[in-house]
Amino acid sequence: MLVLAACGAPTVGLDGGSDPGDAGAVMADAGSLADAGSASDAGALSDAGSVFDAGSVIDAGALASDGGATSEDAGSVLDAGLLDGGALSEDAGSVLDAGLVNDGGVLPVSDGGALSEDAGSVLDAGPSDGGVLGDGGAAQDAGGSPVDSGAADAGPFVDACASQMAACPAMPSITEGGGLRAINRCAFPMGLAAGSFGNTALLDALALRTTPVTVAQLVADTNRVATQTTMAPGNPPGLAYAFRWNMEDDTSTTWIPQGITGSADATASGLWAGRRVVLVSWYEDAGLQKGVRIAFVDVTTPSAPRYRFALLVQPTGTPAAPSFTQVDAHAGGMVWFGSYLYMAQTGSGFRVFDLTRVMQVATDLDVMGCTATTCRAGLYKYVLPQVAAYTDLSSCNPLFSWVSLDRASSPPALVSGEYCSGTACSAPLAGRVFHWPLDAATGRLRGATTWPTFAAYMGHRQVQGGAFRAGVTWLSSSAPPAGAGALYTVNATRGLTSQFIDAPEDLMVDEANGVLWSQSEGAGDRVVVAVRFTSYPLP
Repeated sequence: MLVLAACGAPTVGLDGGSDPGDAGAVMADAGSLADAGSASDAGALSDAGSVFDAGSVIDAGALASDGGATSEDAGSVLDAGLLDGGALSEDAGSVLDAGLVNDGGVLPVSDGGALSEDAGSVLDAGPSDGGVLGDGGAAQDAGGSPVDSGAADAGPFVDACASQMAACPAMPSITEGGGLRAINRCAFPMGLAAGSFGNTALLDALALRTTPVTVAQLVADTNRVATQTTMAPGNPPGLAYAFRWNMEDDTSTTWIPQGITGSADATASGLWAGRRVVLVSWYEDAGLQKGVRIAFVDVTTPSAPRYRFALLVQPTGTPAAPSFTQVDAHAGGMVWFGSYLYMAQTGSGFRVFDLTRVMQVATDLDVMGCTATTCRAGLYKYVLPQVAAYTDLSSCNPLFSWVSLDRASSPPALVSGEYCSGTACSAPLAGRVFHWPLDAATGRLRGATTWPTFAAYMGHRQVQGGAFRAGVTWLSSSAPPAGAGALYTVNATRGLTSQFIDAPEDLMVDEANGVLWSQSEGAGDRVVVAVRFTSYPLP
């Protein structure tokens, strides 16, 4: 349990010595960032009264503000089909705002295999009441009741949407701040890409050329030092905890932080192997072909957070000649649920990575891929392999700008949404939010084809992150001028606006500690924050 007190207590000095490296003092990429051996940020470490008992989980990483320096989707959306040993094929897509790719295709998954995903065993309750999201959060619409009682029955889950051919809902008249406008959820089916969860033989072959490790082992091997702080850009109300990255990562223009998740999402207890862990995605924006890296931050001792990066990889090749390549994505949101790491792929859906398949690789050469005996990942010591992808099957072109977890719903759900501005989407207020049901037993989306349990227009612009808690939708936004941020609390009838961190990103609910996590992405002022829910008004 975190003990939250007011920030602002005296500070003590931080050891500014060098971090142990991956392989000596090896540079992490061809740019200026070292994955090892870099000096830590010389800032002060707060011994503040805001003490976390066993740490906390950080939410960071939705999308950059309209007109900001960071592109809305720096990575390519991968074209449809199965990766079977070749290079990544990129679909040109249609560019919508600062590089945001709207590709209706599917994400590739290596090494084909039969699809066998039909999670869940609860029948849909049937017709709905026509599309109103009540304050209590029981959202229903024309596609059937999204409420899953959790009771088992004789057959697999059958969604009422399966018998419908729903057209894309027209955008209704929307008043900014006027509340959520529910739409027909049945217009937004999601399906598994070919080969999803079927590349076991390829992963086993990669394991023979690497050293398999657990998340706990990775977290025990941190090599960078973050710094607790009592200040955050924008002075958000209710600041309970915050930390800064080390100097290199705080000021880097090569790597940009985006999505966030952690052990608070992964398990009901908020602990993973007895540790509190935060994961933050960073996309590479300098053409180095490194893709996306994930910071594993150990905040079990909140006054002394430490972290290490691991690289996301896409397995390629065959079991006889396995390899991998980088993952190109903006990585605007992540959710760690059970054994899986879900990452938003802006124009297509979700990539899925298996956290039971973490691999340690060689760090002697700055190359990507595997030989007959050795695998390397651009000087990064650890890699996380993709095992599946869920892709949009509709003609409505939803965007997946961010994602968070609603653990309290039944079933639990991924909550995703769209960043829309004057140039992204069809209109500034065209952004929609979706709740995607999960199977708590498998950690996968419910069913081989999944429809959201709720879909609605948000009524706010430039939404960088979102979350759902106790009937209220929480949205971070970069709409305020001069790089400032706002936090909206929204229900079916209205939205309220509060001051928030500058350049805010993705959101994450930490229910056990009563805080909402986010981060500021601006270079030189990158602070991860946890703010108290009780400091913000409810609609």
